[in-house]
Amino acid sequence: MESIVIRSYQNDEVRFAFVYNGRLYTMLMQWSHEQGRWNLQTYDQELLRDPSRHGFIVSQLLSNDKVKEFFESKNILIENVYCDDCDNVAVE
Repeated sequence: MESIVIRSYQNDEVRFAFVYNGRLYTMLMQWSHEQGRWNLQTYDQELLRDPSRHGFIVSQLLSNDKVKEFFESKNILIENVYCDDCDNVAVE
């Protein structure tokens, strides 16, 4: 994973932009007060049509050291991050 950018807005929204294998991906993570968790989503139609690929890209994102450091600095627990449209997410 290359060139990752993380932006946080008002403590309930985080946006990620990163390049993986020469392709730009963007993801949005929002806090759900009703569900008590972070919902990670994308509007990338290619990923939404392929839940396995989506899960793989999310795994790569969440396994990134910069993302882990960001989560630690914001007291975000990885077990509170949920991806509705993903299959087989594994964090290293």
